[in-house]
Amino acid sequence: MSQGMDSQRLIELGRELGQVFSTRAAEYDRTATFPVADFDDLREAGLLGVMVPERFGGLGADFLTYTKMLEQIGIGHAATGLTFNMHNIVTGGVAEMDLDAIPGSRGKAMKAFAEWLFDEAVNGKKLFASATTEPGIGAKYSQLQTTYERVDGGYELNGVKSFVSMAGFADYYVVAARSKEETSGPVPTLSFFAVPKEADGIEIEDVWDVLGMRATSSNTMYLRNVFVAKELLFLGSEGFGFFKLLREPHWQVGGYNGVYLGICTAIFEFMTDYLAKKGIAGTDRTAADDRVTQHQVGELDVELAAARALTYEAARLVTESPGSFEANTAIHRAKYIVGELAPRLGSMAIRICGGSTIAKRLPLERLYRDARCGGLMPAKSDDCLSYVGKAALGIDVSKAEESYW
Repeated sequence: MSQGMDSQRLIELGRELGQVFSTRAAEYDRTATFPVADFDDLREAGLLGVMVPERFGGLGADFLTYTKMLEQIGIGHAATGLTFNMHNIVTGGVAEMDLDAIPGSRGKAMKAFAEWLFDEAVNGKKLFASATTEPGIGAKYSQLQTTYERVDGGYELNGVKSFVSMAGFADYYVVAARSKEETSGPVPTLSFFAVPKEADGIEIEDVWDVLGMRATSSNTMYLRNVFVAKELLFLGSEGFGFFKLLREPHWQVGGYNGVYLGICTAIFEFMTDYLAKKGIAGTDRTAADDRVTQHQVGELDVELAAARALTYEAARLVTESPGSFEANTAIHRAKYIVGELAPRLGSMAIRICGGSTIAKRLPLERLYRDARCGGLMPAKSDDCLSYVGKAALGIDVSKAEESYW
């Protein structure tokens, strides 16, 4: 990595920042406001270019290092980790492509876009958000209703996006849309556009008052006749999005894994620390000395260790062979495990530690609420199981008709 920052140092930086973010997390959660100060720190640390290749001035992190770093940030403040991941879905998905291998005018256009994107992230310190999900549809890309059509000098977009994390704070929104001109078919002509925040026709509706991940500013976005210059067509290529998603789903599915593993870790660390200090009435012993408690904590420790091992192994496979059958299957297994373990850990920690831990002055109730969101995010837990089950049964999960998207 550039600037002398090797993988271990990057993970340590994530830990240092996570500790700072943890001091602000409760207030951002209480007020449901975007963690501006956290992102100021991320910018100052140069982490908006964490996935950008070194030759373009970035830190050139691999997916395994990134997952471990994001875990550390997630321990401190999960909402910051989640929104930071949205930015890295954009830069990381482009960074891992071998654009030099794509010939002709298409390759030239893709490289030009990539260079612009990397420069904006590294030198411009610009933040990219993902605007893909839609009301009543979620992240089922094959059913998107937002459309684009070609106009002089670019494209015009119309539609509604929901759960747009960083809405009102990102510099660009990467909007997924289907061609208005296409005929019906199983595979949409799905394209992405980097829409500047100041573009005419964008309206953000502040609706984000929810159970968990309250600081993500995941609001609704309306696009009404929004013009996007042709240079901001993502990777300079129409119809590219759906096929890349089928072949290499790890960013959309597994970018979150580090965040939810971080929540699991934060819950477990709170629980063990709390039990070590909680006295047993009428004795000089602590709750940690209780045999039943020891058994319960031991069971959770085993589950957390298994989830961490599976998450790291999936990230390693993505690093070594992105888009392979093994990597794609592993990333869905890991997403399922951390998405389901996090709320179980939170629930058990409250049960084991006792009723005092639901107080707002302690972080456990916030961690539990944040944990509840994991299984809802794409790929949802049921989608992960279906994907893994199909793969185990020998069904070709790379085919569009077998996709949950």
